[in-house]
Amino acid sequence: MKRSIIFGLFLICFTFVGCQQKQSQACFDSKCVSIELAQTSEELSQGLQYRKSLDKDVGMLFIFDQPAEAKFWMKNTLIPLDIIWLNNAGEVIYIEKSAPPCLSESCPTYGSSQPARYVLEVNAGFADVYDINVGDGAQILIQPK
Repeated sequence: MKRSIIFGLFLICFTFVGCQQKQSQACFDSKCVSIELAQTSEELSQGLQYRKSLDKDVGMLFIFDQPAEAKFWMKNTLIPLDIIWLNNAGEVIYIEKSAPPCLSESCPTYGSSQPARYVLEVNAGFADVYDINVGDGAQILIQPK
């Protein structure tokens, strides 16, 4: 089974010999994207709202204290996104592909019926281009501040 090995979810890279990573990243198989972190309630609420663009190899990772049925919407989000839900072990449990922008007052919500600990937002088409599917593993590398 392709990509059946799930890498450890969090590897914290402190400054020591051999550590080359300078930015936080999310990696699927051999494709990595730099990630911005959304951890505080304000960051979780704001997300990528009002952004006019997102660089090709950049995403936003939402980190929750406990796994939960995390529902997302695209209110005031100006760019289409792929939204990838990950469980506590770093396994992809759901993908919403090409969620469209929503500028109205009533926007649909998207989410996994399984508890998610992390959600990654990337440009629409990312999951298809890099063949990311439910069951694949992710490696998240978080740089300390």
